Amino acid sequence: MKLLPCLCCLLLTLHAQELDFEVEPPPIKLPPKEAAMDVLFSIPENPQALDAAVAEAIKQGVPEQTINEARFLFHVEHKNDQGIIGLLPTWEKQEKSFSLDHSEIFATKEDFLAVIEFARALKSLQENKRDDFKKHITEALWLSPGQATAFTPYIESLRLSEHIKNTQIDLTLEVTDLYSNKAASLKSALGENRALLLHFWSPWSADCETSMMDLSAVSPSLTKEKIALASILIDGRTEILTEAKEFIKGQEKPLPGPQWLDRTKDSLAAKLRVTDMPTLVLLSPEGKILFHGRPDSPKLLEKIAQLPLSKPNP
Repeated sequence: MKLLPCLCCLLLTLHAQELDFEVEPPPIKLPPKEAAMDVLFSIPENPQALDAAVAEAIKQGVPEQTINEARFLFHVEHKNDQGIIGLLPTWEKQEKSFSLDHSEIFATKEDFLAVIEFARALKSLQENKRDDFKKHITEALWLSPGQATAFTPYIESLRLSEHIKNTQIDLTLEVTDLYSNKAASLKSALGENRALLLHFWSPWSADCETSMMDLSAVSPSLTKEKIALASILIDGRTEILTEAKEFIKGQEKPLPGPQWLDRTKDSLAAKLRVTDMPTLVLLSPEGKILFHGRPDSPKLLEKIAQLPLSKPNP
């Protein structure tokens, strides 16, 4: 779909690098149909841009199947599950007429059929039909194991949500203060606040520095909303402890709230199935899990907005 630069242009570029100056390669003018497809598959920024790209693709005679593949990639990139589900009737109609000659993203017909099963699985998940979800997602994996990285997060998410519904944390559980090594209960951090936000982290996670900066920036809002914040280091090995303390020391604005070390046995991370860092877990005063996910998830703010105005009486 994209033309390779000519050999002369490539040699000129390499020569320019040797001489320590840049030479702009001459622009490549694509035929109208290829240009339309190039825009279509570049993942437009928003639905309006997608509609414009689709309109131009139709005008240039791009096959409907190819256009729908671009729509699918757009929804995947923008994490729009509803959009993927919305393509299901179209995919089902195109199943018999599917052609690899018109495909830009599928290597085999099985890859295409796997996407149909994936859309069916998402629809079942939306309708709370667990058995149907399992059937369709299993079939999708069977048809196209190479797409497992796209399918398995939904399995993991379902299992986590089911675990959350059936789990309640005892706030009298004790952890260890990162600096004093003294025991402290989760309840001690909660105090009279409406909820407790646990920040699970590790200095070995590249995303943790960004998450700490973001949490530090929003901490005044958390205080205003009466949300207590506590950070929990999930690994107590000497090397990680040393790095963690240096990491915190190097932060321009250290996070408010206690810095704890997770339990060695019966750890909170295991109880809460924390497998990715950083992870935030919002607990009610009763120990119910209100949110479990990444710091950048918009669902966290939604859950905070749904909290009672005051802490319930014991």
